Amino acid sequence: MVSILDLSGEVCPAPLVKARRAMDKMENGQILEIIVTNEDSKVNITLAAKELGMEIGRVKRDKDGKWHILVRKK
Repeated sequence: MVSILDLSGEVCPAPLVKARRAMDKMENGQILEIIVTNEDSKVNITLAAKELGMEIGRVKRDKDGKWHILVRKK
């Protein structure tokens, strides 16, 4: 099951802080989709996920300009 954390419209550092808190609480094997609208947030959250040892499954932009970052805790 995929959990969704929609941080659309929020500006840094709020998306990074909230995403980091959510990733810290994840269990092994859990998948989280993080949605952001800001490119800087996408970059910072992706880097934070890598630092935490997360597996990055997908990073893509939808037709509305929102970034979808799919991470899985190893």
